[in-house]
Amino acid sequence: MFKALVLLDEEQLNYSLDLVEVASQLAGEEEVALYGLGINLSNKELKGLDYLLTIETQESLKDSRIVAGLIQQVQTTYQFDTIIILATDFGRMVAPRLAMKLEAGLVADITAIEVDEKGRKLIRPAFAGNMLASIVCDSTPIMASVHPNVFHPELLTKEPKVITFCPDGMKASTIEIIKIENQPELKDIREAKVLVSAGAGYETEIENLVPLAKQLAGLVSVSKEVVERGKAPREIQVGQSGKTVSPDLYISLGIYGSMQHVEGLKKVKHLISVNTDKGAPMNYLADLTVIGDAATFVEKLTMRLKK
Repeated sequence: MFKALVLLDEEQLNYSLDLVEVASQLAGEEEVALYGLGINLSNKELKGLDYLLTIETQESLKDSRIVAGLIQQVQTTYQFDTIIILATDFGRMVAPRLAMKLEAGLVADITAIEVDEKGRKLIRPAFAGNMLASIVCDSTPIMASVHPNVFHPELLTKEPKVITFCPDGMKASTIEIIKIENQPELKDIREAKVLVSAGAGYETEIENLVPLAKQLAGLVSVSKEVVERGKAPREIQVGQSGKTVSPDLYISLGIYGSMQHVEGLKKVKHLISVNTDKGAPMNYLADLTVIGDAATFVEKLTMRLKK
């Protein structure tokens, strides 16, 4: 029996439940027992798990050190073969702390899994996204973090058995809130059916893409290079270090198509690539390629749609 634990993020439960597909693939041909661990989830209707381990507390646990300690206690009790964590901002703080406590390795931001005679292999981009690394895991627990929206299980119908886990000596958080700044809430590009996405080859202001995106009932997104130049917030970045998206239409404007960026595209139905470089890898992935200036293309398409 292959025992797998998924850490459930109460703010992103749907993406957390997608991780059951990771556990199922890691199990290979073995029978798998799927456990989910969450805070105050006993009243939530969750499907796709065999067991729901819930820790009931009056506090909202946002201290990654405390959460890592709780998972360590759960692991001591149940001895899981793998622990899988969603690679949100919070998950990225929990995962390495937990790996240190368990003296286990951690494979971050995995995009695929292979199980064969050589063992269980976790695949992730390496060398700034220029190649894929296949990492063989021969010790337990196998720890991995996964971007939201990368794995997609089939319809989840299984009702879990709820188990209340009572940790020993849970300490209060020592984190002190010094200042709170309210930022404008951006729509999540992972939910968009249409994305108008700018790369390094789009040399005008990102705001100029908003009218086109609105006409297409979509959102604006960008590549890593645009974020690094300070032209756009990381919340709208597509790629391995950004968000994984799966829109019906993806309009790529001046995006070269590095592996780091392409790994952020999953199940895109239609892709249009606009680039002055005929040899850009994104052109070969596209349904339709336009060789030309991205800014000019945006201007003309926006005018055409207005008519």
